[in-house]
Amino acid sequence: MKIRLFGIFVLALSLSFSAKGEQLDNQDVDVSSGSTLSNASLVVRQLNGGPFNINNAGTIESTNGSTIRIDVDTAINNSGLIDADLTTGGQAIQFFENSGSNSLDNSGTIRAESIFTFAPAIKVQSSTVTSIVNSGTGTIQSSGATTVSEGIRVDGVGSLVNLINNAGSITATGSGGARGITVLGASNSINQINNSGTITATGGNGVTNGIVFFGGGGTSVINSGTIQAAATSAAANGIRLKIDLTTLTNSGTITGSTHGVSIAGTLTNLVNTGTISGTSGFSISNQGTIVNFTNSQTNLTHTDNIPLNYFILINNTANYGKVTFTDPEGTMNFAIADESTIEGGTYAAVLSGLDAEHLSKTSGVQTVGSVDFGYKLHNSSGSQWDLEIRPLSEDTNCTVNSDGANCDKRNCVASLVEKGLNAVAGGNFAHMNTYDCDTFGSSGRCFSLGGRHTSINDPRSDVTGLVMVYGKKISDHIRWGSFVHSNISYNTPANFLLSNKTPLIGFYAVWNENADQTGLQIKVGNSYQAINATILREQLGFSEAARGETVITAKDLIVELRNNINVSEGFTLTPYGASRFSDKYQSGYTESGAQLPLTFNEVFESSWVAIGGIKFNKESGAGSSVYGTIGIEQDISHNVSTLSPSGVSGITTVDLTKNHNATRAVLALGYDLRVAQNTILRLKFQHQELPYQDMTETNTYVSFNFSF
Repeated sequence: MKIRLFGIFVLALSLSFSAKGEQLDNQDVDVSSGSTLSNASLVVRQLNGGPFNINNAGTIESTNGSTIRIDVDTAINNSGLIDADLTTGGQAIQFFENSGSNSLDNSGTIRAESIFTFAPAIKVQSSTVTSIVNSGTGTIQSSGATTVSEGIRVDGVGSLVNLINNAGSITATGSGGARGITVLGASNSINQINNSGTITATGGNGVTNGIVFFGGGGTSVINSGTIQAAATSAAANGIRLKIDLTTLTNSGTITGSTHGVSIAGTLTNLVNTGTISGTSGFSISNQGTIVNFTNSQTNLTHTDNIPLNYFILINNTANYGKVTFTDPEGTMNFAIADESTIEGGTYAAVLSGLDAEHLSKTSGVQTVGSVDFGYKLHNSSGSQWDLEIRPLSEDTNCTVNSDGANCDKRNCVASLVEKGLNAVAGGNFAHMNTYDCDTFGSSGRCFSLGGRHTSINDPRSDVTGLVMVYGKKISDHIRWGSFVHSNISYNTPANFLLSNKTPLIGFYAVWNENADQTGLQIKVGNSYQAINATILREQLGFSEAARGETVITAKDLIVELRNNINVSEGFTLTPYGASRFSDKYQSGYTESGAQLPLTFNEVFESSWVAIGGIKFNKESGAGSSVYGTIGIEQDISHNVSTLSPSGVSGITTVDLTKNHNATRAVLALGYDLRVAQNTILRLKFQHQELPYQDMTETNTYVSFNFSF
């Protein structure tokens, strides 16, 4: 019996000794809970072959060196303890010159305890790792190194960790420096770090960082947990970027005993909805470049290079981003983040420490739900800037229709549309009083060449054009003619620009009762004109300036009956009546140059006008004559579209009949002088009221009539 018990004891002792001195190479490893695999160093080595699996629910430990080395494809799943006690260089887990498919899932503890200079818990050296996942119960820990303790270190040449996902704890503590996660070397990178747990670096007299990219960069760092760094006598930053990073998103806490985030490379997108703080420094120290910065933190501090684009994130009227800048350099565009919840009002002290020279864009528009808002920064005092927000429709409506409530009278879009409709009223002037070549030579032909200058008041505009008229006498009682009027100069208000598209062209035919043109006369004429119009909607308050391009056309048909009565020798009185049918059209357009451009509908106008008055003509014996007209235009019917803009919430329609003038007076005076046997110089002046805005038009027309 004693011999049998002694044999069992020897066997157990032998097995125990074997487990504590065993080294496993190039094989799957499975350590169950309560079991221990131990060696002085390199307890597990995966040097060739593979792929392999390492499953540890117990303990894998080294007493004086690295614990696990991975050179080939290996998946590690640890729910137990992987421990390295180091008196020289080493680490708990090392991926070494391994470009295969590797992964690490940890829900237990991975620990490196050292009295040497460097001691990362996990080291990725010239290797690729698909993912390092540290679950909520997982701990990755490095402590005791005299130079730098590191939780995870990526170095060598060509190292890539696609994902580090930490929901547990990554800690590094050392008497020198400490780093939670480190990337070294220009060719090395971590694509994405997701942290919902805690990353802590606690150093002594060495530079300390929670996460640091020294060499290669990465795509994103997403933090909803805590990243913190502190050192007793050196700089310590929550995150340090010496190289480029695409996105840093923080909804958690990032703190450093110096700076929260320190940037020396280019950070393309920084989104902060959490807290970033630096105890002795600043929330953000930027010696590099921040392209886009979105922030809702109410007490963020920033030093050095200011972001290129800053987006304030507003949660409500009492909770919104505020930044205080110190020693700012550069210029910045200001805008509101799309995710904001806003309402009209003043948001105080959104920016502090900036002068106007630092702000290149201070206003804009923002859509929240179905409501469009306008906003702008206001320098309330010193270097403090407040943000004013109100519905965009309030000021935009005034730029469309300045006759609205609480609007100052101005050249609004509606008035410019009316002005455009006035601008194509030239057919009346042409047919009723001027463009008629009625002196004929032996061949029964007449040609007139002249110039017309038109001035319109309130606002003042001047148009100059060339006119050619051709007339043909068919018989002593019938003649016809045509004309072309092309404008060569437009001097219009700055926000209303005109140019020719199709000149004013027309045709007319005249029947006279008598060969000497006395008695009854019937005239029928038509005309067509098209002009290009540029309507510049001015910036007002929170509204946007914008540019619209449209085309305005006019078609007229006129029938006139007059009775030329020879009152005395050389003096004729002519009562007349006419009817004009007119169609005008402005094409619809969408503005350019605005973040929220307005779209304006087509405008159609049709009218039937009765015209009546009296003309006179007084001839002198010196081959000259004076003549004139007094007349009235009265709309019998008039229809015009409602101006219905869209593109901004709350924008209202405009009734274009509000400024329409249905009864209009016309006064004209002319002088003819025969300067040669077949040449007559004609001077004509006409003043008339226009259909819109109580505007008037004054025309000066000079022509030479040649008969042949």
